[in-house]
Amino acid sequence: MPKDTKTRYQGVYARHKQDCATEHDRACTCTPSFWGKAWDAAAGRHRKTKFLSTGIAARNAKTDLETTIRAGQLPATSSLRVDGAIKEFLQAARTGSALNKHGRRYKPSATRTLAGALEGHVSDAIGGKRLRDVRRRDVQQIVDKLTPTKSGSTARRIVNATRSLYAWAHDRELVENDPARRVRLPPIDAVPRDRVATPAELAQLLATLQIEDALPYALAAYATARRAEIRHAELDDIDLKLLVVYLGSDENARKSHAAQRPVPIVRPLASILRRARLARDPAAGELLCPGRKRGGGNSGRLSCEALQARADKAWADAGLQRITLHECRHTAISWLDAAGVRQQVISTIAGHTLKHGGAQVTARYTHTLPGDFERARQRLDSYLAEQTTTSTPAAL
Repeated sequence: MPKDTKTRYQGVYARHKQDCATEHDRACTCTPSFWGKAWDAAAGRHRKTKFLSTGIAARNAKTDLETTIRAGQLPATSSLRVDGAIKEFLQAARTGSALNKHGRRYKPSATRTLAGALEGHVSDAIGGKRLRDVRRRDVQQIVDKLTPTKSGSTARRIVNATRSLYAWAHDRELVENDPARRVRLPPIDAVPRDRVATPAELAQLLATLQIEDALPYALAAYATARRAEIRHAELDDIDLKLLVVYLGSDENARKSHAAQRPVPIVRPLASILRRARLARDPAAGELLCPGRKRGGGNSGRLSCEALQARADKAWADAGLQRITLHECRHTAISWLDAAGVRQQVISTIAGHTLKHGGAQVTARYTHTLPGDFERARQRLDSYLAEQTTTSTPAAL
């Protein structure tokens, strides 16, 4: 075993190599490393510094350690490697013992995103390092190597996942630093989502698709549904007697608490829902928009990527301009505004959480009133009927 000997500095020791003559109580024949220790009364044990190249450096590190202990801050002493920390963190995220920045459990989709970023990139680059030894330059190098081949959003996912990992480790007193805190990120190169269809154009786009593929786009365009809300919606969330669809009923589908909401069903959406019900496969289960493949990674849920690919092909064959699910949601909100629906009602229907402060202070004190949803449905129905009749209608 390596041998430690005292130095002239109190509480500072020299760590000698295994073949050093100090093993036989003779003069040192190696180049030792130095470390210091300080007593932590609250923990009832000594705490050690890192190994350093000189005795003076170890003495200074010991002084810093004593200052940290007096300040009541627990220094990080864990030897946990990044690979091991990733496994523990992901397991904690799946079981609910690790919480997101909002203090809530990670959704399965968020856990998959974390796993893809940490296991697919961080582990490969720095998995063998001690968690406490990772520095900002290590994370920056991961980002810099990605920049020529990956999008800016990919780099952000990796950095955000690393921050989540270190926030979890910090809460458990495994580390004191966050190496991803000030990493320089590449610019976002996303395409702006500014496509908005007219009512007549959307009717034509939907009429081109098979009814099971038209339904998700109709939910987004006529009911402001998000992708996750569409994927998790169930048959019981639709009430055609009351003309209401309940979005965000499943916790995994909610972006925020405001996402759990009732949305009025307008006539075009009601028509498509009835047609979809008649054409429905009896073995499709309880999902409103089930996937075409049972089981697998999506657990029978709709694959939005596969849906978009099918729709793009159908629209290209018909000579129509494509639209995405999120652009359909933009379209729905734009229609509500054009129909004269109050902004507060639009925000509630869209499942938006109003931020406090700035230009939104007035909106904070504005609330929906009894009858607002029914008036919104009537206004939007009238607007859609008016806009559709002024253009060449497409039968659904």
